[in-house]
Amino acid sequence: MSFSYAVDFGVPEWLKLYYHVISVVSTVISFFSMYIILFQSGKMDGYRFYLFYMQFAGWLMDLHLSTFMQFIPLFPVFGGYCTGLLTQIFRIDDSFQTTYTAFTICLVASALNSCFVRKHQAISKISSKYLLDNVTYCIVIFLLNIYPVIAASLLYLSMLNKSEQVELVKSVYPNLVDKFASLPNYVVFDSNIWAIVFFAFIFFGCTYTLVLIVTTTYQMFKILDDNRKHISASNYAKHRATLRSLLAQFTTCFLIVGPASLFSLLVVIRYEHSQVATHWTIVALTLHSSANAIVMVITYPPYRHFVMLWKTNRSFHFASSQYQRSTLPNTRIQTERSIAVTITTH
Repeated sequence: MSFSYAVDFGVPEWLKLYYHVISVVSTVISFFSMYIILFQSGKMDGYRFYLFYMQFAGWLMDLHLSTFMQFIPLFPVFGGYCTGLLTQIFRIDDSFQTTYTAFTICLVASALNSCFVRKHQAISKISSKYLLDNVTYCIVIFLLNIYPVIAASLLYLSMLNKSEQVELVKSVYPNLVDKFASLPNYVVFDSNIWAIVFFAFIFFGCTYTLVLIVTTTYQMFKILDDNRKHISASNYAKHRATLRSLLAQFTTCFLIVGPASLFSLLVVIRYEHSQVATHWTIVALTLHSSANAIVMVITYPPYRHFVMLWKTNRSFHFASSQYQRSTLPNTRIQTERSIAVTITTH
């Protein structure tokens, strides 16, 4: 198999800058969202901790990609190299960093699935029609959250060792041997049985997630509609608002699925300008946690009201302080005049 495409092995300055900027932005937005989940959720039950888990998993993925890894893809070569803190300071192998990336991405999906299962369990208590017993519920949550470990393990098994990667470069990318040799570390992939198993497992996970979300959403709305007369209006409105917010957060997962699908497509078609395309897929991927946090705040009324009230209070306190500073000189002048008059009369 011949390879005649030109590949830029340099680090794009704009991408490096973007990694630094999005790392800060994602951390600020994620920490703020995690704060309001923990302390501004009112009487929300343990579901808040599942929301926190999902937001934390998203931030962990973004932090790894934008700070610790900082991956530079070399498409149409199926590979790349890392320039982040794990490489510069800790000298962590690129293969392990790539494996951990798969773990964090799958962890976001597991956290989302866990949120839907937990919310489904809470709403099912209204009629007990679809309610899981405690043992079954714990098994489901465990299986959902063991998925990232299995996926990462399969990817790691598909990795080539260093000598195999060198041989792959020589045989598949002979015109790029010198450029690869100049890199302190890199990772390239090849198709093998473990890679096929890994992609099949990922496809299974995506399909299962879609079926789980569609099924639980249908059942939750059905329970609420069938029992609307038997629950208070406030509880009915609360459950529907929470469910709508969760569905809105699900849509932000397309910032993960979309880039991942494009990556897979570019591997197959080997588009000449795919290196630039992969840069932008990374940009989309690292926007997920920020987008998810913003959507959560906008779509869930208690969080939205807290943010609006916080902004209003800040504006009010600022205006009040400005007024106090502006009236202070006049008050001081009036006081001095009163003292002067008192002294004169005496």
